Amino acid sequence: MGIKYRRDDDLAFLQYCTEEDLQVLARYLTHDKDSEPRITSELLESQDFKAHSGHAEQYRRCWHLIAGELQHFGGDTFVNVFRGGGVLYKEVLSDVCGKLKVKYGKTDSAYEIENKLLDKFISDSWEKMSAEQKEELLRNVGLDGKLGGAAGLLALQAALRLGGAASYKVSIIVASAVAKMFAGRALAVVAGGGVMRGLAILGGPIGLAITTILTVPAISGAAYRVTIPSVIQIAYMRRAYEEQDRF
Repeated sequence: MGIKYRRDDDLAFLQYCTEEDLQVLARYLTHDKDSEPRITSELLESQDFKAHSGHAEQYRRCWHLIAGELQHFGGDTFVNVFRGGGVLYKEVLSDVCGKLKVKYGKTDSAYEIENKLLDKFISDSWEKMSAEQKEELLRNVGLDGKLGGAAGLLALQAALRLGGAASYKVSIIVASAVAKMFAGRALAVVAGGGVMRGLAILGGPIGLAITTILTVPAISGAAYRVTIPSVIQIAYMRRAYEEQDRF
């Protein structure tokens, strides 16, 4: 049928993302966690994608094909035939949040919904962390490490809602844990040493929370094994792009 990308304001920023981050996103779309090719994926067989084979920025040049593939996974295959393409990103994101029981407002932007999704993972991890791990997390995202208990979590949630650096750093931690679970490796990101130290310390609690949230029932549908990690990757990429653009 061929990949058809529907113009989507929430995905247009992908064209400015790094080759490495786009490769991770494409990996979720084209292979399962055992590195087996997905039979429903069309990206690797796309003539447009193959035409850029060997180019240092093959994935950046084909960002619209990657976005179109995600839209395809987010929509019903039969319906896509008549629609002429998949669904817009916000619908994919909303579907993932519904599956994971993440509450959001109908008028929320994609960015705000992504923050609530990130909040889900951090909040569920909070009780599993030791006092030292909570302190390290708060410091890594630029908050007062002395805040403990409910006060620390409330401060973290407030920082997430505001966006910016705190949201970016949280997205690194969550996306890295998800990449390790779904792709068998940690996400390769360029980040400050403090964040990377935090990844090592928080890998246990965050990883445990993600494993708990992403139980078999939650990812029982084949599409969810694609859309859930892809949405989390996009949340990270959007914040990485904004941080880069800010400076």
